Amino acid sequence: MKKSTGRIAFDIINYTILILFALTIILPFAHIIAISLSEERAVVALSVSFWPKGFDTRAYRTILGDQLFISSFVNSVAITAAVTLAGLLVNVMAAYCFSKEFFGKKVFNYYFILTMYFSGGLIPTYLWMTRYLKLKDSYLALILPALVSVYYIIVIRSQIETIPKSLTEAARIDGATEAQTLFLIVMPTIVPTLAAIGMFIALGVWNSWFNVMIYIDDNKKWTLQYYLRKIVIEKTITTGMSEAALKMAELGTVDVRPENYQNAAIILVALPIVCVYPFVQKYFVKGILVGSVKESRDCISSY
Repeated sequence: MKKSTGRIAFDIINYTILILFALTIILPFAHIIAISLSEERAVVALSVSFWPKGFDTRAYRTILGDQLFISSFVNSVAITAAVTLAGLLVNVMAAYCFSKEFFGKKVFNYYFILTMYFSGGLIPTYLWMTRYLKLKDSYLALILPALVSVYYIIVIRSQIETIPKSLTEAARIDGATEAQTLFLIVMPTIVPTLAAIGMFIALGVWNSWFNVMIYIDDNKKWTLQYYLRKIVIEKTITTGMSEAALKMAELGTVDVRPENYQNAAIILVALPIVCVYPFVQKYFVKGILVGSVKESRDCISSY
């Protein structure tokens, strides 16, 4: 079928915008990689663009030899995995409960939605976490606040409500408990949605540094993002290196420009997410599409 002139013009404009948008993401990332792999003279002369000059991996060797980076990496992986799995479990169980009819459901819905618009505030939350729960310098201070999301509960509940009642009723007739129905019938049915939400949770936790700054004083419990913040922001004017790397430089065992070190750290922090995303992309995209179709149907039916 021959395309009309308007359709061709639309495709050209659409692809042009998409290419420009892609370049705004790819080019800065390529520039960071190039600086992290370039030799010192090229970095000092500001002659590095999108390709390394004088291939040099000393910045990566320095970071990977920094025990603070290793401990931060392990902490980030452990906390992200814990929050993602526990958060999905908590949000799914809450959504399953809210998909049922029970006394006072409207009141609970009201108070849950109210928390999306109003919160206790930073200072009361900090006092509650540190003074009453005694979670200063504890991993739980980073895990507990991220477990529950009212928005995710609403999204998951909407997906659960699309499951035919005949499936859950058949499970009850066969003697399944509510827990068995949830884990064996409901959750396998909404895997794409759970994968998309799980990816959002993981990204949010992986990129979080603010809670580490206010709750964690022990540098052995830092996460990667806070480690990166220390390097890129707080130490840019002085060295741009962690204490371990600075000591190595003073001893003459390594000679790395702060710019190389900072950009190499950025790449290593982003690398795990870049590696994991292709494996969940199928479920991620499908979950987003399923959610958008459901929301569209709800909007249409409301008119």
